[in-house]
Amino acid sequence: MDQSWRDPTAAWWAKLARANTHIQDIHSMFNNFDESNACEVCRESTDNPNEVAFRFKILRQVPVQLLTAIGDAVHNMRSALDSVAYELARQHLQDSMTDGQQKAVQFPIRSTGNDLDEFFARRDQRDLYGDQDKKAIRCVQPFALREEAAVLDVGFQTDSNIEFAIDELHRLHTLSIVDKHRRLPLLSWYLSINYWNDPECGWRYAQHPNAEFKYQAIIGYLKGPGPMSPAAEATFVFKLSLIDDPVSSIGPGFREDFTSVLTRWHDYLRNWVIPRIFIVAEGNPPPIMIVRG
Repeated sequence: MDQSWRDPTAAWWAKLARANTHIQDIHSMFNNFDESNACEVCRESTDNPNEVAFRFKILRQVPVQLLTAIGDAVHNMRSALDSVAYELARQHLQDSMTDGQQKAVQFPIRSTGNDLDEFFARRDQRDLYGDQDKKAIRCVQPFALREEAAVLDVGFQTDSNIEFAIDELHRLHTLSIVDKHRRLPLLSWYLSINYWNDPECGWRYAQHPNAEFKYQAIIGYLKGPGPMSPAAEATFVFKLSLIDDPVSSIGPGFREDFTSVLTRWHDYLRNWVIPRIFIVAEGNPPPIMIVRG
């Protein structure tokens, strides 16, 4: 490999820079949206005088401009990986790629080593990359650290299916497909924190606290040792998560604030994935840690 991958004007860095601009815009739009005024919780009586219910209500929908900005950020981050794959193929084929080869270039994200091997064996892919390029692409796959650990006789406790679901590249790829081929990314409310002001009261959830809370959903019930005082209140902090994030398939407890997720995906690509790919493509072993200046 030559040193062009470090060029800040290279396509992958330029696309990550653009993604970062979108992410900063998202933070600004979200601050202006003010989620504290976008939903409310209403206290309601129940048939039990010792218990009151709390109902969730949505007051304002998330602006469509925010959703499109999320899609733009996701698209640029995912596209940066395809640009990296193109650079690996370009250098391997010494700038002699056919139109068909240029169209076939894509950065694969696969759940197992066998799946990745099958991808590289495809007729439209098998001539694009050299052996070291394939190692470079492999070293950031969802299963890569498990493979590298196995060489050192280190076992992974996490189930491989869960490991794939929580993998940052898999999550990014899934959101990119939704935005590119289906619809805008969507957000849903979940309960981040709740507490109440009467230590004699107990709390009972109506559903998992990190589940998606829809309009008019009952959050839970506050129960006291006797008839409930009008002064007994509960406080709630709600956050927004990406509905299509694969971690939701594991369980509601995996929901995350969408702004934190987008920022982390960007940092992961910039500080780990792309440097690791090119370091391995240059013939080095996969680094354990990368520090960028």
